[in-house]
Amino acid sequence: MTNAFPDKEINASISFCCWLTLLPCTFGVVPYKTTLLLKQEEVTKTDIDLCGRHTSKRPYGELGHIEKANCCCFVSVRSGFGEISPGCGCEKDTVDEIVLELKQRMRARGDTAQIVRAEETLSKLGEIEAKLDAILSHLNIPESEIMTERGN
Repeated sequence: MTNAFPDKEINASISFCCWLTLLPCTFGVVPYKTTLLLKQEEVTKTDIDLCGRHTSKRPYGELGHIEKANCCCFVSVRSGFGEISPGCGCEKDTVDEIVLELKQRMRARGDTAQIVRAEETLSKLGEIEAKLDAILSHLNIPESEIMTERGN
């Protein structure tokens, strides 16, 4: 089973006009460029503001929740990374794309992890059965006796 998603970069930057409007109120700490790099196992968010570049990486399982948020006519993405508002908060298509991509990758990653855990459990069960067979053999107890006692 392969849930291979190609690496994808999404520009989630605020529009330059909105950023300039917010500049006096936020002292430049609002990033003027935000990108999301979606890789196989993790997502990297890079913000660039007047203070420099800030990068944060998270495995999909640690994003917590991912949802589309609405406030009046503005849309944004809420996740473990915080709120991301592409454009001036009006880029519904970009928000929908981010939410869809992150949810699909989280779901695929979760399914893959469950399969791996199930395979590990089956492997350990096989080891336990082998040890039990060795103990029964050492004690000269036929397996048929165990099965008949279980049925009672």
